[in-house]
Amino acid sequence: MKINSLLLFVGFVLFNACNGQEKQTPKPVTTEKNEINEIDILKEFGLLKSAEDSGYPFYTLEIEFPERKFSEFFVLNIADLPELDPGILTEWEGKYVSFEYTSEIINALLDVRQNGKSLLGVKPSELPKGLKKISGTLSGAAKVTEGDLPSTIKIHDPKHQSLEFDFFVIQELVDAEGKLVVGYYDRRTENKIISLKLATEFNK
Repeated sequence: MKINSLLLFVGFVLFNACNGQEKQTPKPVTTEKNEINEIDILKEFGLLKSAEDSGYPFYTLEIEFPERKFSEFFVLNIADLPELDPGILTEWEGKYVSFEYTSEIINALLDVRQNGKSLLGVKPSELPKGLKKISGTLSGAAKVTEGDLPSTIKIHDPKHQSLEFDFFVIQELVDAEGKLVVGYYDRRTENKIISLKLATEFNK
């Protein structure tokens, strides 16, 4: 994935998160306590408003819940659903879908600075207010991310604590490996779809 595509994806998700979507996470119709890294699997159905390509293999889906008068955004990794043709998502827009998803709090890394300079080319004015930050040694960024899935990097603070972030490593981060950096991040809810199908019973 190119860094421009990544920044667009991060910005899109950030925009939705900053507009109060996190506070309106839908209540599931049913809940199953299956084990996927100790995260509950939730079942739901709603009206698919849009399916945006966020850089392969990720898609951002906006699903509306008309009876509850709000919509929510979900992340879909199309590589996790080989039986699902990406082209069919557009055909499903405006129709009801049933799906399973997980919902968890993640640390979303938005900027990394070294000596006060952004390694990602992000201007301070482009970041929202109230972000958390961690200062420490960068690790896990020894090589540029290859492929479509992010790497896991860490920032260790002076108290020997550390935070992990899923992120696409670019050369600027490789050059900062093992050095002191400041990471700016946001705590947000990530709703990740793990199964999706057309809800034929609601599209008659």
